[in-house]
Amino acid sequence: MTDMRRAGLSAAAFALTVGIVIAGGVALGPAETAQSAVLVDTAPIEASVAIVTDAQPAIVPLSAPSVPAPEQLPTPVAAPASAVFPEMKHVWQSLNNCGPAAVVMALSTLGIDVNQETARLALRGTDVRRGMGPQGVGPWVKENFDLRSTWRNNGTNEVIKTLIANGFAPMVTQWMEDPWVSRVSHWRTVRGYDDAKSVFYVNDSMRGNNFALSYDFFARNWQSFAYRYMVIYKPEDEKLLKAIVGDQWNDLIMRRSLYERTKANAVTQNTNFAWLAYGEASYSFGMFEEAVAAFEKGLAMGSSQGIFGLRNSYPQALRALGRQQDADKAARTVAGVSTVPSSGAAAPPDPYAVYLAMLRITPIERIPTE
Repeated sequence: MTDMRRAGLSAAAFALTVGIVIAGGVALGPAETAQSAVLVDTAPIEASVAIVTDAQPAIVPLSAPSVPAPEQLPTPVAAPASAVFPEMKHVWQSLNNCGPAAVVMALSTLGIDVNQETARLALRGTDVRRGMGPQGVGPWVKENFDLRSTWRNNGTNEVIKTLIANGFAPMVTQWMEDPWVSRVSHWRTVRGYDDAKSVFYVNDSMRGNNFALSYDFFARNWQSFAYRYMVIYKPEDEKLLKAIVGDQWNDLIMRRSLYERTKANAVTQNTNFAWLAYGEASYSFGMFEEAVAAFEKGLAMGSSQGIFGLRNSYPQALRALGRQQDADKAARTVAGVSTVPSSGAAAPPDPYAVYLAMLRITPIERIPTE
């Protein structure tokens, strides 16, 4: 690690992460099979390439926190050849309101009918330029409906199918169309799937009710958004949801898995989307030098328009390396990738990513607490 990178990982930054505990992965224990409410039928840049080829895996801390005993979790229903929610509300979105509209449609599968404008004010506020992140959904559904919400990155088609088969209606962030058609990031709610036709059925606030998307389209247009998905659920169903999500419920494992997946994709696909996704995952995993190299390679290969995460993660990775002037310059460069207002200055990096970076160079006992 360079001296500059060490300098960037300051004690003050690590103090933010003292309360973080890295728990073990979720184990699947024997239990009764859950009943589902769903109807089912039986030109590369050499420096970047060197980083991908030579990067060392994360160093496991010598004295990791103790791991609690694994939970006993129910056994999910295996995803059959097809499954679909027979009833799901469809709404056509108001301006820039795909996120709240998707939430409204997911809530309808739980017997809750809410107006998308009510959801819009709670989840996006009054500025119509702003989109919806997943962070505010959990508090809102808990306060108003005694429900819970969680979101994960590194989703797969198989996880989505298993969620549906077990009565969960996942929401995903994807390109609305293939990005060479239009660059619109978009929330949609998944209603069902059919292996024989290789399609997912989605309730899409722009494209329609029970709209079919091929498995290939679904996965390809998910990549630029870290394969993110969100689930709203009843509190009593949390163990079943954990069983489906598996070890990806653990934030450290999820970040590492996404890093490994996108790193492999960057090499094999060699597209600007794959390299930018690899940069995002590297940043999230605290591999800041790799992140910067991957971001810059991806930006050199094509447009980043619409990939809203880049606006934060690229300059923040530079800032984590102590390159503040470069970080502010990068923030100004990528400020226009979305219509959401931006200060054009690099914000502090993700504390958890900084913590993971610190663990690679400092034993856990020596991480500063003040």
